[in-house]
Amino acid sequence: MTLVNDSGDGGKAKFLESGTGYAVTPHWVYRDLLPELKDKYDGQTARDCVILYGYMHAYVNGQSGGDAYLWAFPTLDQIVGETGIHRNRVKKLSDILESEGVMVTKKIPWYGHTKKLYKPLYDRGK
Repeated sequence: MTLVNDSGDGGKAKFLESGTGYAVTPHWVYRDLLPELKDKYDGQTARDCVILYGYMHAYVNGQSGGDAYLWAFPTLDQIVGETGIHRNRVKKLSDILESEGVMVTKKIPWYGHTKKLYKPLYDRGK
């Protein structure tokens, strides 16, 4: 893990320009959303929703100018393999995140099939 200092030597700017990437997690995700989901569903569902939300932020397309800007499009196999969330829970979790106003999803035509895209939101659309 790299710690970034703000000593004025350009350390922070160098880190941000290094291509390492980062995503800011709004405080409300842990302070509001997590407890609400735990009360509404259960602890495992709440935890997995927050993991999926953060995971999608890590994979958003940051190249502006195209239709895919700020959308994440990992495959189901990638999500399952990298998060440990069981395959049959991913749709349920993304549906919950959509109903809570913190994610938008859409399907697009993709080489004769459909592909699901995810857009995690920084502002809660309640």
